[in-house]
Amino acid sequence: MNIALIIYLVVLVLIAVRSARRVGDIPDFFVARKGASAKAVAGSLVATILGGSAVIGAVDSGARLGGAASWFMLTGALGLLALIPFASRAYSHGKYALPDLVESLYGNGPRLVASIVIPVAWTGIVAAQIIAAAKLLMTFTDLSYTAAAIISAAVFTLYTLAGGQLSILRTDFMQACLIILGLLLVAGFALFGGNAPTRSLSEILQTAPSFPFNANFSPLDLFLLILTYGTTYTAGPDIFSRMFCAKDVATAKKAIGMAAVTLIPVAFVIGFLAVYGVSLENVQGARITAIADNVLPGFLIPVIALALLSVVLSSADTTLLSSSVIISRLMGLGRTEPTDEKHPLAKARIIILLNGIVALLLALVFTDIIGTLLLALAVYAGAFTVPILWGLLGLKAKPKFVAAAIVAGGILALAGKLCPPLPGTLGAHTGDILMIAAFIANTACLAMGRIKK
Repeated sequence: MNIALIIYLVVLVLIAVRSARRVGDIPDFFVARKGASAKAVAGSLVATILGGSAVIGAVDSGARLGGAASWFMLTGALGLLALIPFASRAYSHGKYALPDLVESLYGNGPRLVASIVIPVAWTGIVAAQIIAAAKLLMTFTDLSYTAAAIISAAVFTLYTLAGGQLSILRTDFMQACLIILGLLLVAGFALFGGNAPTRSLSEILQTAPSFPFNANFSPLDLFLLILTYGTTYTAGPDIFSRMFCAKDVATAKKAIGMAAVTLIPVAFVIGFLAVYGVSLENVQGARITAIADNVLPGFLIPVIALALLSVVLSSADTTLLSSSVIISRLMGLGRTEPTDEKHPLAKARIIILLNGIVALLLALVFTDIIGTLLLALAVYAGAFTVPILWGLLGLKAKPKFVAAAIVAGGILALAGKLCPPLPGTLGAHTGDILMIAAFIANTACLAMGRIKK
């Protein structure tokens, strides 16, 4: 296994070094010269979406959610499909990052708000990837959580700042294939072979929480998941950062459709593994690795190790770069002619390094993958989903009302995730009510400030 991991990391380093040599300016580093093919963009989308928080966190949630864990990826696929009608307008208005799109739609004020809020939320997503990576390393090694988190953060932060978008696109397709292969291998052996769990498979499937709904996952939970998770695949920074790399609109639409279709069967594979993992007792670290140890023959363990390493790296580098690009743009990088900027690539790389350090500190404080992920996504979704879709529909609003919508939605969404349940039947749903209120407040602010044509 150690040899396979070393070879894999060496390949990634070589790709990053080669890409770094080909990076000549900010467009190269941020959007890979806007020359990516549909296959490259689709592979990057799939690899990014199948991140550590999605795969490792979803399988870990099996005891609570059971088969309903499939909804994480299914809502993601729905979100991508919903993006296709908006892709042309988004591609034409965007440049490097989502705040550029916001500026094109509403002006500089809302762009400034977006440039501050999004990196804060997305740093939480990077932290979720570090948590997932640390749990993975704890399973395969004797490292403590702190040591594993530090090593994980160092690997993908240095890899990201080396080659930027060019290296990410080149490795993501390979990593997407490895991730899907690893998931299919584990699920196949769990279903048809491997060591028998303490209970029969039929008993596990009958007693585990079911799909589509169960006592721990209701239709209301699905509605809220679509609002706070699925919509980030329609109007999320990582998705737009992939789309902006495509060579044209047709390529972007094709890539989005390919990624959505790929995610649907993968979602049910993840749901099955979440259910199967319930049968395993005394699991330390990531549950998916415990399943792999239980069902796979020894010679295939390196494959799942590489797949899970890809799970983390492919999502972490994209998320870290998306957040850092936005911060870089806020500081003025790429907003003037290249000849007017001094050492722009060096500045961008320093921003990536500092962003990675902040995410690491968060990961050392919060260790719940899904909780950290959904907190960050909820803040983003409550703040930006409605304003972005409003603008992509061709509707206009005064900048100060757009800024108010972003701030009000973000605050209500954050309150909804942090507010503890209150006494009484209605009080138990306080958090849900605040989350829904975020989208209502968002829409109300935009409606009040609407500019009629």
